[in-house]
Amino acid sequence: MCGIGGIAYSEPKISPQPELLNAMGQTMTHRGPDDQGLYRGQGIGLCFQRLSIIDLQGGHQPLSNEIGTIWLVCNGEIYNYLQLRQELKSMGHVFRTDSDAEVIVHLYEEYGTACVKKLHGMFAFALWDQKRRQLMLARDRLGIKPLYYTLLPGKLTFASEIKALLSVPGVKALPNLEALDSYLAFRFVPAPLTLFQGIVKLEPGHCLTYCRGKLDINRYWDLPKFGTFAGDEEEAASKLLSLLQDAVTSHLQSDAPLGMFLSGGLDSSTILALASQVKPDRLQTFSLGFTRDNQPHQDFWELDVARELAKHYGTEHHELEVTPGEIPGALAEMIWQLEEPLGDPTMIPLHFISRKASGKVKVILSGEGADELFAGYEVYQESWQRSVWERMSGPFQQRLSASLADSWPTGWPGKNFFLRAALPVEAWYRGVGSTFSEGEKAKLYAKSLRQASLGFDFERRAASCFPIGQDMNSLEKMLYFDTKYWLADDTLIKSDKITMAQSLELRVPFLDDSVIEFAASLPSHFKVKGKSLKHILKKAVGEVLPSEIIQRPKIGFTAPITSWVNGELHSFSTSLLNSEQFHDRCYFRPEVVQDLLNNTRPHPAHGRQIFALMVLEIWHRLFVDSNSNSTLSHLAYDLLEEDNEPISGGRFS
Repeated sequence: MCGIGGIAYSEPKISPQPELLNAMGQTMTHRGPDDQGLYRGQGIGLCFQRLSIIDLQGGHQPLSNEIGTIWLVCNGEIYNYLQLRQELKSMGHVFRTDSDAEVIVHLYEEYGTACVKKLHGMFAFALWDQKRRQLMLARDRLGIKPLYYTLLPGKLTFASEIKALLSVPGVKALPNLEALDSYLAFRFVPAPLTLFQGIVKLEPGHCLTYCRGKLDINRYWDLPKFGTFAGDEEEAASKLLSLLQDAVTSHLQSDAPLGMFLSGGLDSSTILALASQVKPDRLQTFSLGFTRDNQPHQDFWELDVARELAKHYGTEHHELEVTPGEIPGALAEMIWQLEEPLGDPTMIPLHFISRKASGKVKVILSGEGADELFAGYEVYQESWQRSVWERMSGPFQQRLSASLADSWPTGWPGKNFFLRAALPVEAWYRGVGSTFSEGEKAKLYAKSLRQASLGFDFERRAASCFPIGQDMNSLEKMLYFDTKYWLADDTLIKSDKITMAQSLELRVPFLDDSVIEFAASLPSHFKVKGKSLKHILKKAVGEVLPSEIIQRPKIGFTAPITSWVNGELHSFSTSLLNSEQFHDRCYFRPEVVQDLLNNTRPHPAHGRQIFALMVLEIWHRLFVDSNSNSTLSHLAYDLLEEDNEPISGGRFS
């Protein structure tokens, strides 16, 4: 795992100064503390920070071909590199390292930019072709690894992290109001947008070329057609288990110490069970729980189950308990690491557990992706309910739903269901973390932001997140959206940035290419069966996991944000969102924000809304208000002054 960056110029006579490349690299030393490298050529400069995982002694980057006409910097892991290496050797290619990244150089020599289609793994890379004077950027299929770029007159600058781009003269930290509008709806910023004007996320499954000042972007991969599997449940479960076993085996490739996050839920338990079958060494596992008043926060407590699992599989187990008092100071640090607002409270446990694992291992396995591939969130049950209702109501379903919604008393169970059933999924589904509805945003926005938002056409942008021209049912559309956008721009961005801040490489076996494509092929009724979510995954792992783990209610790797903003963190959130700085931005109507703060209802949606605004305000102070890279890191800790409560430490065991 690494940090990469560079600058490509439209004119060959220009090259970036070493000091500038070094400055870009130094902003990403946490991504690669083991090694660094630079390359300067005609019209190009590349920088690289390395975290050594495979070929610890070799693997220095930038890498080149034998004659120095092709240069590469790559962040990530290529899991099929051994197979590709043998194929390329048989074609006459000579390898000078044992690094997995070197296969990309030789693949490019054979296949040009189409080389990216042959890669299976998690990666973001930049390749410079000196003869063509062409820069190629590529990002893996689902966006496990991040990559950003910005265009300035006569040059393109790129990096693994936004802070590296902000170190380049001419790149300014200015808020992108269209991205802000999307953030408040989704709680993340969907690619290619970022919350910085002029800074762009390369979308997952896309390849960019920049040649003599001309920019081209092409999609090389998309999710395959849903529901094509023709076998029965038994065949599907057997095939899925085999694919997961292969995926876990390939993700265990490492010359550095390896561990995994263990929550006690189905997903991480599955990875642990399969890893224990193939890993002869004792695994290290890491688990976390939240406490309040020195007692476990029961709705967010899985330490006991995780401890039993660790004992069952014989791991070297580490535990961490976190108190609410630790959150204010750490929250600023997390947002500094994330670089963009992300209203997802799962960043909190991930931050603390990553700090715990740092220094003990370099590679961490985790269960991300299973919920999006196999339908693990409660909202997906509505798709089953909707399909039943559609069969009952026939061709008049939408008209009948609208009529029932109009006549149904406000507040009665079922009204929201009929409101949504009257519309196509594309018109209302905004992901599992949707935060502010269009109506709520209209009430929240101050006049200036409300006027600006009229030109954003958010509904068109949201509808474009769904596939066009495919015959898909409700669940398939929801899974497509969450896999392509929620997973990439929330879960995976967060997982990469938070773990890399602690110099950890996080791997996600559920997102192996073969598992992704097989999951898409499965029919919806294999995934949601009545009230059973992730039905086919539970069936597949029935022979490797204890039944009590499979049947446990889902808790999720998250944090009690609603109870915190109504309780222990209420003074902190109030001071942030009542501050002069917050109101001077003129984004939101103060009376609407005050109503949110005063309305301490226990509904999760309320906690999500308050948290999203808190994160946005802290981000603004860290990145926009300072407008200077030299002071950003100091501001991350000054926010503690907003909180009047004493800060207590966590208990380690």
